[in-house]
Amino acid sequence: MSFPFPLLPAERAPQSGVMLTWPHRHGDWGSALAGAEAVFLNLAREIARRETLLAVCFDAAHRDEVRSRLEAGGVAMDAVILAIAPSNDSWARDHGPLTVLVQGRPRLVDFRFNGWGGKYPADLDDAVTARLHAQGVFGSTPLESVDLVLEGGAIDSDGQGGLLATRRCLLS
Repeated sequence: MSFPFPLLPAERAPQSGVMLTWPHRHGDWGSALAGAEAVFLNLAREIARRETLLAVCFDAAHRDEVRSRLEAGGVAMDAVILAIAPSNDSWARDHGPLTVLVQGRPRLVDFRFNGWGGKYPADLDDAVTARLHAQGVFGSTPLESVDLVLEGGAIDSDGQGGLLATRRCLLS
């Protein structure tokens, strides 16, 4: 079915991959970093068994560390894309792109991310999507930047034009 307006697919809709912004020592994980990395490794292993994993790394040294962890952890590396884009934190669901369908074709939307209402630094997070797109990570999928603050995790779509959100998240 084709809609005359951009459609945000439902969470359960088929997807081409999953983006993880890998935790790093420059973020605020502190003493919990090793535990977070172990969880991300398990996530990466399961994602790569099913679909493409885009692992966003802070810099080249971090990318090399992540590659080593993934390989040692038995992750199917043929399903992994390692990209570099410095980030403040690892909440890709909030700072990553949203995919909408326009006449049935995917388009990425890059909203502004303000670190949950300015509670935390987010300047690097806010630039992740644009940096990845500039590197060609998303292929030929067009990117539209929108000057509107949004946490991707603050909304949910039924894939039929309905959207669930809360004022508290959207109006901060």
